[in-house]
Formats: sequence, structure tokens, C-alpha cells
Amino acid sequence: MTPGAGRRRRALLLALLVPALAVPVVAFAAWQGGGGGGTGPSFSREVAPVLADKCAGCHQAGGIAPFSLTDADEIAERADLIGAAVQRGVMPPWPPGGRSPAYAGEAERTLTDRERAVIVAWAAGGGRVDGPALEPRPEPAVRVRPGETLLRLRMPAPYRPSVPAGGYDDYRCFLVDPKLDRDSFVTSVRIEPGQRRVVHHVILYRVDPRQVTEAEGLDAADPGQGWECFGDSGLSNEPSDDALDDADWVAAWAPGWGGGRLPEGTGVPLEAGSRLVLQVHYNLLNGRAPDRSQALVTVVPASTGLEPLRTMLLPAPVELPCADGESGPLCDRNAALRELARKYGPEAAFTPAGLLFLCGEPQGDGVTACERRVREASTIRVAAGHMHLLGSSITIELNPGTSRERVLLDIPRWDFHWQNGYALKKPVEARAGDVIRVTCRHDAGKRPDRAAPRYVLWGEGTTDEMCLGLLQVTRGL
Repeated sequence: MTPGAGRRRRALLLALLVPALAVPVVAFAAWQGGGGGGTGPSFSREVAPVLADKCAGCHQAGGIAPFSLTDADEIAERADLIGAAVQRGVMPPWPPGGRSPAYAGEAERTLTDRERAVIVAWAAGGGRVDGPALEPRPEPAVRVRPGETLLRLRMPAPYRPSVPAGGYDDYRCFLVDPKLDRDSFVTSVRIEPGQRRVVHHVILYRVDPRQVTEAEGLDAADPGQGWECFGDSGLSNEPSDDALDDADWVAAWAPGWGGGRLPEGTGVPLEAGSRLVLQVHYNLLNGRAPDRSQALVTVVPASTGLEPLRTMLLPAPVELPCADGESGPLCDRNAALRELARKYGPEAAFTPAGLLFLCGEPQGDGVTACERRVREASTIRVAAGHMHLLGSSITIELNPGTSRERVLLDIPRWDFHWQNGYALKKPVEARAGDVIRVTCRHDAGKRPDRAAPRYVLWGEGTTDEMCLGLLQVTRGL
């Protein structure tokens, strides 16, 4: 590094850190008492273990992060950037804001005050390395409890995603057979994408035994492995309030979140003879490498008597006109609807109208919301949200504007590349008649450079948009 480059790096570090001296003094005291000897934190003893434990899971070759943190020299080159991101609380990502309730597992995925202080002090001291970086902590083996059976459900063969010229999104459904000869409950799911850079998300759907013939027909009719599917598994479930209150989702994976054990004492019911569908969304902006994703699923017999866990979907409309001064053929809403139908099939063009009927018009200025009444007393156990590249924030609230208002999830700075489901440490009770509201904010200015101006509607593609809240609940209080 030249002296001039070094000075520029120091200047960048100061510009980012001086206005945000928010690490508590007690944290620095904790580090100083750790035997640093006055020379700054040791990279090998104090910094490398934190990076391996909390950062390198994404920052590794083939991971979703833009660079790797597994080589000491490369880490030292980015010391300023690492220190600034950690100081500002941007990394490692923990999207829920201060209005959100406490969630299970938060401590394992965020930095302690001491860990944050160590990294910031190391970066401010020049980012010196005194030993090698550590490999990322290996993902622990799936824990199989007594009475559980582990199912390894893998795509039959590698699949190379493809779309017509000019497209970026391939939605493919793959039918897998858990070979269940008795009614069961799913108790945990780990979804493992084969190509993390290309796989945008994975949803695991259950296929009722009465739908198996239809699913096999879809698979046989579409050339190649699996079948094209947008929005859901493609099976003939008529949209209804029941479908929103008890969706056929089992689990999902998105960057930063790969499923896990379901809340204690609960399970997703699966009838004997059911199949499962892995719906994989491939984002071809990141390549076309062959993928062979899989799901590791644990099940127990239905006689175990777990509480059935169901998924509630809370969609809201997306209506984002072209900005003032923008123009183009797709700035016309009808043209944008026709483009959705061309890309994803005729049904895709009806979704925006259905959401407007269900929820009413968006508030404007990129803000949209939808309210639903709880049909029966339920206990809310997990909350999640989903948007695309234009998303800015998402909030899910119970009984907003009343004395019984509860925030279930608040993500004030949405990150498309870090989506998650959050298990509430203390489940929340919802009575029949209570109101649940999802609110999203979008910013059309975040549109990718390669995307032409257009009227953005609810759609399946990465460059389309969504506003979707998800709750996993059990019946009763």
C-alpha cells in the first residue's frame, strides 16, 4: 500500500467513525482489561475468532457477501471498512430495530459490546495481523431428538437455471418424496441451497395426498427436471382467506436464514402419503451455475400430539409509478401488467387487482399497508417479512393505534440480501377479532442500474416488488 493510499484509508476511517462514537465506554474498558498490553487487540487471539464466528458464515468463497473474510492479508486490507461497518452497527446484520420484541437466538447472531469494541479498536490501530484468519465455524449437524426421523430431501439431479433473453429470474419447482407411511409432524427444517450466489430463496411446500397426481402431472409435462412455477407451487389451490390463514408453507430459506427448529411443542402436520415441493427462485443476475439444493427435515409421528403450526400470509399491494421526469413504455400501468403476464403467466396480472380489492389503495409516497382480522384466538410464535430490492422498511403490528398495540416485527432498514424469520422469546396472544397490519415502505430510487424505468407492481421477479408479512401461529391462547 502506498503512503498516499494509507492516508486516504485513515481519512475514510475517521470520516466514518468520528460522528458515530457510540460504542459504550464500558465496552472499551472490558477490552482493555483483556490483556491487550496497550498495543491494541491481537488479531489472532481476539479479532479472528469473532470474524470466524459471526461474519465468515456469509463472507466466504461462494457465500452471499461481496468479499471473503477468511484470509488475514485480505482482512487487513479491508480493516477500515470492517471497523466502520461494525462501529455503525451495519455488520453483522441484525435487521430488527428497537421497536421489535426480543427474539430467540439474537445473542448468537449479534456482537457483544466487547466484541464490537475489539474490532473497532483493532481497525483504528491499523488493522495489523499477527497470525492467520480462522475458517468459518462449520454449520452444526442437524440435531435429531429421540423419536425423530431425519429426512434428506434432495433435488433428483443438478439443475442449470435458464430464462429467455433479457430475463433474470427462474422459478422452478422440484417434487420430493418424504415416503411417509403415517401421519407426522415436521419439527425442524434446514434448507441448504447448492449455489448460494444464484439461489435467491427457497420455499418448501407441502403437497396434500389428494394433490400428488396433479403435481406428478406438472412435473411430467414440463421438459427437464421440475416445472416452472411463479408465486406458489403451481397446484390448483384457489386463493381464499383460508389459504392466507393456513398457507401450505412448511419452511423457507433466504440469505441469512435457513430454517431451523420449530417453536418448542409445535410442528407442521404432514399426512401419510404427502409429498413436498422445493420451489427455488434463481436470480440469474449472479450467474447460471448448476444447483442441487436440499432440505434436511426431522419428523415425529402425529401421535406425539404437538400443536399444529400454521403460516399466515399478510400481503399488501405494491403500486410504484415512474418518478417525475422518467419515461418509458413500461411507465404505463397497463403495459406493466401485460409485462407481468408475459413473464409469469396470466394469473400474475390479476394479483395487483386482487390485492387492491383486499387491502385498498396504498397510502402514496411508496407506503403501502394492509389489515386483516384474526378469525380465531391464536398464539403468534414467529414473525417474518419479505420485500425485494426497492424495499426500505417493513413493520407488522397487532392492534395498531389501540391500547393493546404490539409490534411483532419492525425492520427500519430493509436489506434484500439478509432476510429472516424471528421466533418471539415470549409468544404473543391474539384474540378473535384483533387486527394485524403489515406496512411497507419502498424507494423506487433503489432500482438497479440495469432496470429500465417502469411502473412497479407486485411481481415474482427480483426487479419486481412485494410487501409480505408472515406469521407462524398455533390455535388457542
